[in-house]
Amino acid sequence: MLKDRVAEFVSRSLNGRRIQRRKCKFIHDPLWGTIEISNLEAEILDTPLLQRLKQIHQTGFVYQTFPSARHTRFDHTLGVMHLAGRIAETLGKKFKNFADRKSIQKVRLAALMHDTGHSAFSHTSEEVYANCPDMIEFKERNPEFANSGAGEILSFLITTSDPFREYFERIRKTLGKENVYVEVDDFAKLILGKATNPKKQFEAEIISGPFDADKLDYFPRDGRSAGFQLTLDFERLLHCMEIAEIDNLSGNKTAILIVNRGGFNPIQQLLFARATLFATVYHHQKVRACDAMVKCCFEHFRENKLPFRKAPGFKDGVSLESAADYLSITDYDFFAEAALHAEDTFQHRLISNLCQRKLFKRVLSISSRTIEGFHDDKKQPLRYRRLLDMIELPEKLRAMALEILAKSGAECTSSEVWLDIPTTPSFAKAGNARIRIHPGKGPETLMKLSKFIPVEKWVETYTQWYSQCYLFGPEDRKERIALARAAITLFQSRLKLRLMKEAVAEDIRDKVFP
Repeated sequence: MLKDRVAEFVSRSLNGRRIQRRKCKFIHDPLWGTIEISNLEAEILDTPLLQRLKQIHQTGFVYQTFPSARHTRFDHTLGVMHLAGRIAETLGKKFKNFADRKSIQKVRLAALMHDTGHSAFSHTSEEVYANCPDMIEFKERNPEFANSGAGEILSFLITTSDPFREYFERIRKTLGKENVYVEVDDFAKLILGKATNPKKQFEAEIISGPFDADKLDYFPRDGRSAGFQLTLDFERLLHCMEIAEIDNLSGNKTAILIVNRGGFNPIQQLLFARATLFATVYHHQKVRACDAMVKCCFEHFRENKLPFRKAPGFKDGVSLESAADYLSITDYDFFAEAALHAEDTFQHRLISNLCQRKLFKRVLSISSRTIEGFHDDKKQPLRYRRLLDMIELPEKLRAMALEILAKSGAECTSSEVWLDIPTTPSFAKAGNARIRIHPGKGPETLMKLSKFIPVEKWVETYTQWYSQCYLFGPEDRKERIALARAAITLFQSRLKLRLMKEAVAEDIRDKVFP
């Protein structure tokens, strides 16, 4: 079972770990300045569970296109913890009956643990282990996790595992109740965006909500590292954050996180930053080619029953059959794997090519700009939407890529042909953000942000003008020409999408459309 496999990983990571009564620490962050780390947090930060995050790039392979984007999950985790604490502290000053020192410690610990479930290259590998049989089975047996990401689930299972509970309890006993006022169950569910105290929903929203600490850190951090100076007035937004009581689904009162009217502009900045980063950074063609190669590598290892042999704590490596296996692989482990295989093997060449930026080549780009009649034929956007929705059906998406290969007659391996559909950024959660307004001289009311900003239109605009799907293939021109011809025919017959000449990569375009 997935839960047991995760517990084994945590046990190996904490085996023999002693509590050292560390002092408070101060870390200087380039984004937020000085971050204070309590003795409790230091005991957790210095464990292998957190230290391994230093070996995982926050933005995966973005650094292959934006060279300065080399910050890690560890950097991001510190920033989220800092911001979560600042939000809770600010609310505590204004709403003492709701936010107290326990709330502050809960959200900081949840932030500290929220990314411990990540594996190599962050969300790139998450797309792979999300489809492992034990992860799928776990979500089917536990419907309360249906809307949680695979990385969030692993983080939650790490935090609630018996080995971590035992370690945390030893910290509590060593540091005393005057320093540790919470237990694991007080903050674990916050990782999933769920309240542990039904009367304090705002604690969960600080970790996962419309304007949570996670977004408030990674938007400016990722943008700055990639060279984009995105405007985000955090201090203004912090000043405008408030707590309001509403009726929850059970008919009881719960306190939620809202902003007053003055926070409208900072939230707009958040939405703009999200759209900008997805369009220009996360979904950059070369970044997606790298992601496809990583997924190709993991597929090759699984299908050929080749274990990743350099994973720590394993004599024979990990099989990659369980989602928990990926916890033992960092970016460093991934690249080191190449040296363990002969130079003439596919796995050695693939990993080495990634390291040296010899990437899969683009065959096709499918978007509103390359689909014939997209803005004249009302059916074309709907058909394109069907293609984008295939991101939710990875097996069918992979089957379509293999069908293209089979029809093309190209002489390349199946692992070299990838149909890539990036995830469309969701603005739904942002649209649910509550804003406190005072209509004239009447009573104050709470209204959703979607009443002020056409969030659905933003998604539609992104889909039509920014989203792009790619077909990647090997470097050989002859093979890519064959793949392009087969794919164009398949898209027209299967989805009724008519691709224009501009859809084909420039170096093979004249051969496909003579």
